[in-house]
Amino acid sequence: MLKQPSRWIFAYWMILVTGVFTITLHGFGETNPVWGKRWFWAFLDTGSNIVVTWAIALAVLGDYYAPTTRKWAGPLSTLAMIAGVGWHYYDRFPGGVRGYLIPLGQWGGFYPGESFLIAFSWLVLILFMLKWKRVPREARPLLILVAGIFFLGMLLATAGNDQIVYPFLSIHAIWHIVGAFGFMTLWAFNHVRFSIFPDDVREA
Repeated sequence: MLKQPSRWIFAYWMILVTGVFTITLHGFGETNPVWGKRWFWAFLDTGSNIVVTWAIALAVLGDYYAPTTRKWAGPLSTLAMIAGVGWHYYDRFPGGVRGYLIPLGQWGGFYPGESFLIAFSWLVLILFMLKWKRVPREARPLLILVAGIFFLGMLLATAGNDQIVYPFLSIHAIWHIVGAFGFMTLWAFNHVRFSIFPDDVREA
């Protein structure tokens, strides 16, 4: 297996961590939380997704952006991540009045933490697209596929946990399956481009 840069290995580890939290929440935390309250596992679920997005942002900055850009963009991304996780924690903490930041009626919507995650994810896509010409042609279809998969996942995630489409399709749960394939496609995208340019020379 082709060795990828450490910045991407770090991102993959963060994906693994968020996967554990998601399985813990939706596996048994929804109805019978064993290790703590549901709100805490829900915080870790979306909060760790924000951390994953941050890790990917740092990796993309390391791939395609000059040291002068990384010098300010890296810390700014980190501050944004901390702010997003903190906002999500405040929103999830018991005692407050929760409400959708992006309401979609009876179908569902997005709470503040989820809304921040979406905005942060779009920023990562923009970071990639600004350097589109530097992405090897062979890898470009996979990058488009990654974006398409997560866009579909975003649409599925609009549904509330209890939104079931006849006969048995749990729409929000399907988002997690779609997201898993998105992360696998992201790995494949990196595999292709680093196979072509192992050093992936950064801008001066």
